[in-house]
Amino acid sequence: MNRNEKKVLLLCGAGHFIVHFYMLLFPTLALFLHEEMGLSLAETLNLAFWMYLFFGLFAVPLGYIGDRWKNRPMLVGMMFGIGAGCFLTGAATTPGKLSLGLAVIGFFAAIYHPVGMALISHTCKNRGQALGINGVWGNLGIGLGPLFAGLAGYFVGWQWTFHIYGGLTILLGVLLAFIKIDESLVERAGMNGNAQEGEGMLSYFVMMLACMALLGLSYRGTVVAIPAHFEASMEFLTGLFSMEGQLGTKKLGTAILVSAMYLFGTFGQVIGGRVADKWDLRKAYFLFHLGSLPCMLGIAYFTEVPLLIISLAYIFFGLGMQPIENSLVARLTPPHLRSIGYGLKFVLVLGFSAFSIKLVKWQMDHGDASGIFVAQSGVIAIVLVLFGAIWWKSRRQAWRNG
Repeated sequence: MNRNEKKVLLLCGAGHFIVHFYMLLFPTLALFLHEEMGLSLAETLNLAFWMYLFFGLFAVPLGYIGDRWKNRPMLVGMMFGIGAGCFLTGAATTPGKLSLGLAVIGFFAAIYHPVGMALISHTCKNRGQALGINGVWGNLGIGLGPLFAGLAGYFVGWQWTFHIYGGLTILLGVLLAFIKIDESLVERAGMNGNAQEGEGMLSYFVMMLACMALLGLSYRGTVVAIPAHFEASMEFLTGLFSMEGQLGTKKLGTAILVSAMYLFGTFGQVIGGRVADKWDLRKAYFLFHLGSLPCMLGIAYFTEVPLLIISLAYIFFGLGMQPIENSLVARLTPPHLRSIGYGLKFVLVLGFSAFSIKLVKWQMDHGDASGIFVAQSGVIAIVLVLFGAIWWKSRRQAWRNG
């Protein structure tokens, strides 16, 4: 890995960490602020709808800009925008203002995936490995988001949590502004011998978009519902973390376990990245999702320590498939439309998935969270069938990273 690739991964890794950190910050903080807002937990989680919708909805227009402009200034500008959104959220005094601040965070966070992923796919020779390393940064954000939300929410309150992290994000943007990189394309082999990437692959890409949209719905519902599900289904948290006279310690314990689960997913990202460079991408993608299916079903029915163990297994497969999936997107799109390709993916994965917030609220209003995970198991099963059709249709081709 040369010096330019290392700088690309530093810039993109920092951005990946930040956007996932903020997407996971709020579901845990909701445990602390819903009573102050006079709302149920389900109603409070619903305030993040526009944040998650904007996170995906604006990926295509921002990806269009990314294909026609430099990626580095967009990623740096993202930091300043997210920081500003944090200050708005922390200053909110009503549910409407809180939702508006979160929406601003979601809009600027939408820059990352189409722009950052395209930059890595253009400039890094070992694409799968680079995407896996970048995925680890994202996983750290996913894992540390609930933990840092729980710690800060417990010690300084939810409003100061947004103010402190917003200020740190702006400072990070200032530091990253000094990084200079070469965004030139690296040479690599195409899908079939010397063919260009994305040549004749439109039908496969459309089918992949359907798979990714369904998986986004499943994943977003999981990350939103899992803190409340852990708190309700792990009574041992009371003994481990609750202290006499200390309110909120079980919530803090829940945040710690959710963070541990997502941090464990870094192993999946590393292994998934290596697999993406060695295996046929279709085989790797199918097997990772096949492994995640029984784990998702187990989350619905297990409790206590077995629930934690099966959740760790799910997150290994569910996050480990991401460098494989992002390699597939790169393989199915031409370089000059790469940011738009990733933008289309994340409009569906992150934008469409925002509607899972509504499904989570409905389920929690009418029962416990276990039904959410049963439904998501069905979604994964549908994806396996659909992707199996893609694999069969393209069986005479070789889908590998160049």
